[in-house]
Amino acid sequence: MQIDESRKLLLSDTLVPDIFITELMPALSGLAVKLYLYLLMTARNNRQVSEADLSRRMGTDLDTIKSANLELAQAGLLVIHDRSLEICDIKAAEIERTYRPRTSAPPTENGENSERFNKREQLMREIAKTFFQGLMAPSWYAEIENWSDRYHFEPEVIYALFQECGRRNKLNSKAYISRVAENWASRKIITHQDLSRYFMSYEKINKITSKVGRKLRKSMTDYDEEIVTRWVEQYGYDFDIIELALRKVVKLANPNLEFIDKIIQEWFSNQLKTAEQISGYEAQKAARLSGERGRSAASGGGISGSANGYSSTSRPRASVGNFDQRDYEANYFDSFYSDPDQSTDKSTDKSTDQPATQSADQSAAQSTEQPAIQSADQSAALPTRKLGGDV
Repeated sequence: MQIDESRKLLLSDTLVPDIFITELMPALSGLAVKLYLYLLMTARNNRQVSEADLSRRMGTDLDTIKSANLELAQAGLLVIHDRSLEICDIKAAEIERTYRPRTSAPPTENGENSERFNKREQLMREIAKTFFQGLMAPSWYAEIENWSDRYHFEPEVIYALFQECGRRNKLNSKAYISRVAENWASRKIITHQDLSRYFMSYEKINKITSKVGRKLRKSMTDYDEEIVTRWVEQYGYDFDIIELALRKVVKLANPNLEFIDKIIQEWFSNQLKTAEQISGYEAQKAARLSGERGRSAASGGGISGSANGYSSTSRPRASVGNFDQRDYEANYFDSFYSDPDQSTDKSTDKSTDQPATQSADQSAAQSTEQPAIQSADQSAALPTRKLGGDV
């Protein structure tokens, strides 16, 4: 005997699990959500529907419907068979995942864990009321239990974790909150006092990072922030020490953080902690480098001496880049110019040394050479006829 229920679509309802709304719906596409709701209604009314029917109902093509079905299957809402679709019972799956059978524990363990469980239960109520309007998804309870057991966080630390992620509008991403929790655990944050010290250090690092960015006139990236964090946390330097390194690169055309990092690493390797120690170290370093340059200039090879036009004094040569510059004496460049008085005297002497009259032989030679030159010039100036004419 088959029992049928008389249902009218106008008066019927479709039940949607709250787990779907709180856990799965935010990560699904719009078409996947509409398709899931329609499949729930057809399954409740025992109706048959094909992918072609779904395509016409949703106003899209068949390939898009298949992609949406695959999205629902990946989310654990649907099982695709050869000729049918099966809607999964997500409430039963959540119960199996969250709650597991446990054998009886000794009374001592129950007594030790009773107070801890009460605190966790109160913490979860506060988190659900403050950040989820009292509708926290069941999966969050398992995550909070996991963070408490894995990282040994106190309830205050977990509540502060949700506060920090809520301030950044990241409560919809469990992966982001898990990364923040892992970061806090790597910094040995367990108690509320540890978290307070971390927040103070974090605020200090943010201020120093912004100051360094303004001094260098650049936008600081996450990698730059890691470098500044190492200066503050590992090296223990405040901004007054970091500013000394910034002043050393003020003359550079394109100052970068890597060069400043090398300077600060050198100070830290020499165990310099205060500004006075750093100033003394830099003064000694400058004097040592100046002495080395002077000795290299005095003992260096190459042409030297006043005989070659260079200064033979013992003062160090100036240098540009890796090349030593030459030093000249004061009268070295005067040798390139002639004395105007001497040139005038020489011309006068030449004019007085020439005889007033020429000899007869010279005049005769000139008289014989001049006509020959003129005849040659005249012959060259004579007109010539074209080829083929009379000469």
